[in-house]
Amino acid sequence: MTLIACSECGRAVSDKAAVCVGCGAPLTTSSSAIDLVAKRSNAPPPTREQIKRRALLSLSILALGLIWTVFLDHRPSSRLASFMAALLIIGGLCWFMVVLVHAASSRR
Repeated sequence: MTLIACSECGRAVSDKAAVCVGCGAPLTTSSSAIDLVAKRSNAPPPTREQIKRRALLSLSILALGLIWTVFLDHRPSSRLASFMAALLIIGGLCWFMVVLVHAASSRR
């Protein structure tokens, strides 16, 4: 059994089905098969300089969030400022982890 795309709604359905389970359109045998196998990107891997620049930028965003949090500690803070500081910290940390994983996977 393979999955094919419905010509009407694009939903993945079995090639054995007579009609689409999503929209009820009759399925033809000319529907294109859906490729479920992941393919490697043709893009060149990032250079060391690009990885360093991305890591530095993500750590800068993390540091900005931490500095903002320290300044909020000394002043009466608003909810929006606290939210933005937390967002910068989380975003910088997540981006840094993505850069590390991308750098490790491009070495293979």
